Amino acid sequence: MNDLIFNLKITFKYPKDDYIYRMKSTLTLLFAFLYATLFAQVQLPANMYADTLAHPFLYGVASGDPSASGVILWTKVEVDLTQINPIPLNYLLATDAEMNNIVQTGTTQATILTDWTAKIDVTNLESATTYYYQFELSDGTASQIGRTKTAPSGASDELNFAIASCSSIYSGYFNAYRRIAERDELDLVIHVGDYVYDFVDEDERIRVPEPPPIDPLFLDEWRALHTYYLLDPDLRLMRQMHPIAVIWDNHDTDGNDAQTTMEAMQAFHEYLPVRQQAEDLHLYRRLQYGDLVDIIFMDAELYRDQDFITPEERSVLGFEQYDWLINEIDNSTAQWRIFGTQKMFGLWNIQNSPIDLPIGNGEVVDPNSWDGYMLEREMLLTHLRDNEKDNNIFVTGDLHFALALDIPIHPLDPAQYNPQTGEGSVGVEMMGGSITRGNLDESGYDPFIADILTQISFSLNPHHIYEELVKHGYGTLTIRPDTTIGRFWFSDILQFADGEELGEELFCINGKNHWERFATVSTQTTANEDFYIGNPFPNPANEELNINISIKKPQQISVQLFDIEGRAVREVEFFDIHSNDTNTLTLSSKNMETGIYMIRIAGKQFEITKKIIIMN
Repeated sequence: MNDLIFNLKITFKYPKDDYIYRMKSTLTLLFAFLYATLFAQVQLPANMYADTLAHPFLYGVASGDPSASGVILWTKVEVDLTQINPIPLNYLLATDAEMNNIVQTGTTQATILTDWTAKIDVTNLESATTYYYQFELSDGTASQIGRTKTAPSGASDELNFAIASCSSIYSGYFNAYRRIAERDELDLVIHVGDYVYDFVDEDERIRVPEPPPIDPLFLDEWRALHTYYLLDPDLRLMRQMHPIAVIWDNHDTDGNDAQTTMEAMQAFHEYLPVRQQAEDLHLYRRLQYGDLVDIIFMDAELYRDQDFITPEERSVLGFEQYDWLINEIDNSTAQWRIFGTQKMFGLWNIQNSPIDLPIGNGEVVDPNSWDGYMLEREMLLTHLRDNEKDNNIFVTGDLHFALALDIPIHPLDPAQYNPQTGEGSVGVEMMGGSITRGNLDESGYDPFIADILTQISFSLNPHHIYEELVKHGYGTLTIRPDTTIGRFWFSDILQFADGEELGEELFCINGKNHWERFATVSTQTTANEDFYIGNPFPNPANEELNINISIKKPQQISVQLFDIEGRAVREVEFFDIHSNDTNTLTLSSKNMETGIYMIRIAGKQFEITKKIIIMN
């Protein structure tokens, strides 16, 4: 445990009647010193500390919601409990990291009304330009130097985005945030929900302070939670190095109580560099990245079930937001569209599973996602298709897994969607994975079980291209006029660690609206011999099993099946591969017993083993 001590702001819990709410701020100030006496200290877990070298800017700087001519800048000033008057601040922007070439200055202030945070919407900037910024007190005391970047205004050869979600500070180390911070190529970090967590999961007590935190209800408690998060240096560094664009989810807002939700939303706006859209604090919005990309954020959390499309079919967006969304789509002229939404968008079917699954309601994995609002999803996708809006990329969070899938209107209908080619898809989805929040292994399931569940999921969801149900990390999107490349990156969460692992790389070609099938194959290079081995399909299999393979140098390969204990169950089969074109190998599995098997594919200078499930 880190010995650093952090003084908490403690508030009493009051019944939620109007009178008490009106008195709450006054009572908090009157009893501040009493609280400090009764609850003076909390012991922080490892790798949690304020940036005392930059006092009073202990919680860093941040930027967000860039446009072609502006960006939001943010900071927070640490004050003593007697401070009441606003604190004047200067901000400075430069084109160099040493802050020598100052191109703009201005003033703002931190006040008690916003918990001593300050945000300024800086304008009149150059497009597609990296800027460095800093805040100063009137006596010249300066904050850390942040880095940000404005959006392009016209054509772009390439844009790079990180996709993050589900970052429980109690569930593990924010190594993934540090890896994101280290990526100089990024134009923006897109966070699609659960930026903060309102409680500690009992299965994931990796970094929990003593005494444990409370579940926030009131505004001061939500503010304290955001402040606590900013004691993590990796999160501070990520916010300092890149502009961010964030949407909230259920843990950020606690939508069970209207008053609590409003206060959570207020704290979210105070502590995140988001541009306020209206008095109601909504966060659905569009960020324009020139001719290449529009980023359209949808809120699938706070407006669900307010309106009914039919007497039986509810809306997840609400009529007002849905109309806004259709208008934004119609007005979008960018070559690619990124749709940011908290909840998984594409179908995750579990009907007809051969075993009882630990997740879902027997029909879908999560009926609280878009899977519970199928009519509205069909309406949206039909509008995209009928209006010839191609190149749609949905980035989502909430479920903690890393997923990639095609987005056809009816993925289980072979007349409307071809899972072998992707034809019929209207777009693609990428769920980058959780920064730290638990997956199947944290829930007590052996990785071997996760492997089986993955294979079953693929068999029930032909539009799913990639699934990782155990590891943690984030995704990146590299978007070019001709291609989008999606990559999944995984990091350790149980200890502070360097390094990361590339889990998968996927490609979506301009106008195709689906992930390329050879994006999901295993790629290796041995002795100048390139070869590509696809994942077996269908998997689970019953009558036959197929494998796509491409090898640059013609040769004979061998294929053999083994049971889970390594015993051969079939004679070796040999196949001649004559060219670098795609070859589909087909093996009969009709008479095999139901079970888990290993298939080994070997050539002159390679050998690959993959796990399969046979169900007969």
